Amino acid sequence: MKATSSSEIQRPTTKPHYFEATTMQSSQETERLTDNIDYQAENASLGNPSLLSPFTQGSTNFVSGNEWSGSTIELNADLRRNESESLCSYRKPNRVMERNGHENVIFTKIPEKSWRYIRDFVTTLIELDWKYTLTMFVGSYLLSWIFFAILCYMVAYSHGDLLFDEITGERLGEGKYPCIVGVYDFTSMLIYSIETQTTIGFGEKYPSEECPETMFLFIMQIICSIAIEGGMVSIIYVKTARPVRQNTKLKFSDKAVICYRDSKLCLLFRVCDPREQQSIKSKIRVYMIVDRPTREGEIIKTHAELKLINNGNQIIAWPEIVCHVIDELSPMRDFKSAKDLHAAHFELYVSIVGVSPATAQVTETRTSYVPQEVHWGQRFVNIITYDVNNRRYVYDYSNFNTTISVDMAKEME
Repeated sequence: MKATSSSEIQRPTTKPHYFEATTMQSSQETERLTDNIDYQAENASLGNPSLLSPFTQGSTNFVSGNEWSGSTIELNADLRRNESESLCSYRKPNRVMERNGHENVIFTKIPEKSWRYIRDFVTTLIELDWKYTLTMFVGSYLLSWIFFAILCYMVAYSHGDLLFDEITGERLGEGKYPCIVGVYDFTSMLIYSIETQTTIGFGEKYPSEECPETMFLFIMQIICSIAIEGGMVSIIYVKTARPVRQNTKLKFSDKAVICYRDSKLCLLFRVCDPREQQSIKSKIRVYMIVDRPTREGEIIKTHAELKLINNGNQIIAWPEIVCHVIDELSPMRDFKSAKDLHAAHFELYVSIVGVSPATAQVTETRTSYVPQEVHWGQRFVNIITYDVNNRRYVYDYSNFNTTISVDMAKEME
């Protein structure tokens, strides 16, 4: 078979067609407005921060108009791809106060910090966690037993009570009687120390009048035992009955809402006491914490108190909705839409101060809300009903955090 030369190979007469580079265009249908649904649906999750990112305000793909009016905005995949930089630049808000009421503040490089805790040792024991408190008391018992056992062993050893004849087994020490009867080594001395500190009588091991040092150590160990037991009972009682710990059972709603009430734009959140125990003279305060830049470029934290209905005096015998009217004097007066709300960086610090009816001591419960936890165009459902048969009010605790969407456009009209 004759080989075919390379010149005889038939080549294509037309040039290959290459794809032309074109710029990706975002879809024109990038959003959908639903007039009957709010910006955040009921029980909506804030897992997608692109909907709340303040860096997407300049995008031309957002709806044009005056308000979002409580509508739901859904972005398609093309727009989300074009907004990758917005997702990367999104910053989770920093809290001053955690939802559980613990302050998110840590002091560092404090001079003589350890000495300050030692000087106020009682308060330090009260503020310690239970695991550290119980460990400290168990350790104090063990150390006291071992400490006094060593001291008594030294007294008995110096008196010769631990020296015995190898044949007869008689004691070779000084005096007619040993300092501590029934003790032969350190193990028996430790048992004697435990018996002295935890019992009111002695068995085979007891101190004698032969050594005054032993009587002195016996008295000091009894005083030490009383001090440890008294301190343990007092600290545990204070930690258990402390009203600050009792009042932390007050329940706040997982979110706050902004809607119209009596044709006024209002900030609402719900609070109740599941223990069915009403605090005396309950006072609720709400502060808005904002980072404000000065003309010199300094960033300072400022706080302004929000004026509440009834001046914050609430009856928490049932689930109560706390209301703040957003008027011209409100620190939240610039929030005219959901876009303005979630583009801002602030924190709502909530504090409830009252008097415990059990101990008559002042108590405080705290929490906070950030913009992602404030829902625009939502309203809490009514959970209080009256039972005619039993003649009492009943509230449905399962719907404590349930909200419904409201039409903000109609309310604005």
